[in-house]
Formats: sequence, structure tokens, C-alpha cells
Amino acid sequence: MASVKPMIGIKFNRLTAIQEIGLGNRGKIYLFQCDCGNTKEASGSEVRTGHIKSCGCLRSEMIAAKNETHGAVGTPTYETWQGMKARCLNPKTAAYKNYGGRGITICQEWLTFEGFLADMGERPEGCTLERIDNNKGYIKDNCRWATVAEQSRNTRQNKFLSKNGKTMCMMDWAKETGIPYPTIQDRVRRGWSDERALERAF
Repeated sequence: MASVKPMIGIKFNRLTAIQEIGLGNRGKIYLFQCDCGNTKEASGSEVRTGHIKSCGCLRSEMIAAKNETHGAVGTPTYETWQGMKARCLNPKTAAYKNYGGRGITICQEWLTFEGFLADMGERPEGCTLERIDNNKGYIKDNCRWATVAEQSRNTRQNKFLSKNGKTMCMMDWAKETGIPYPTIQDRVRRGWSDERALERAF
């Protein structure tokens, strides 16, 4: 019998599974938190395979952007820009309290994708958008493309976790436990204890 892959706390595209709520025709049904702040009930198999990628906001954005000229909707760079805006401007987003909620702003030029792209260029493969000074906002002089390893050691994000008398940063725990770094990071942001955040069973 094939083992069932864990879902709770794992992010697939824009959806993160937060609760198992029952069974449906396509298997287990979960409640998912979308990056935009909304929730959606869906089968784990459809989300895991990418058949469902968001609460519906992605489709709405793509429809709304059909008349835009940049043609970048759905690209990694565009997704990064959208995520930045959600964290800073949408109070419904789970990460808002750590960004817009604590005064992190976006410069006027970056409120349009064209302005963001002109300053930052295309997102390199394997990189994410990092603020050099975590107390300052999103502006050209304070941002760079960084690998996950580089960003994990950023002063504010370099959070140390302890388990069984051992203390390491999240990136090192990810290497030791085999749990993806973004999963540990997401669990910590949700307020999970160190021991629970580092438990593979979830």
C-alpha cells in the first residue's frame, strides 16, 4: 500500500493546507489558506497535482490581466511581484502582520509590474526577492534577488530553533531533518512550537 504524503503545513502553488475536513469523491478534502488571504476547500489530490492552484484569485488575475501589455502573468517574476504586494497591502494575507502590518511599504514605482521589472529584471532561477535591511521597505536600493540559503541567513529571518537540546538556524534544520525550508519557515510564522515545526509527521 502506497504511503500518503503529508499535506498539513505544505504549500502547493498559492495554497497551504491548514486542516483536514473530510472525504470526497476524489479523496481527502482539506481547508487551504490561499496567498491572497482567502480560504478554499478542495481535495488534496487536485491541489497536489496542480489542477487547483489557488482559491480562484489566480484565474481572476489572469482574466483581469488579459488587456495588459507586459504579457508576464503567471511568470515567476510576476508571481513574486504579486506576493510582495499581497504581503504589504492585503490585511487578509497571513504574512501581512510581518510586512504591511509592521510598516513595510512598497515604493510608488513598484506598484506597477512594469516599474518593478525595470528595476529588478527577471527573477533568476532558484532566487527570491530579499530586502537587504529588513526594517526598510521594498525599493530598488534595498532589494536584491537572493537564493533561499542566502535569504535564510538574513538578520530578521535567521531564526534559531531548538529541539532535544540542539539549536540551529532553520536552514540547517531543513538539511538535517529533510523538511523543506519553506515548510519550516511557514510553520514558524504560524506560531508553531520549535518541536512541532521540526516534526516530519505533520
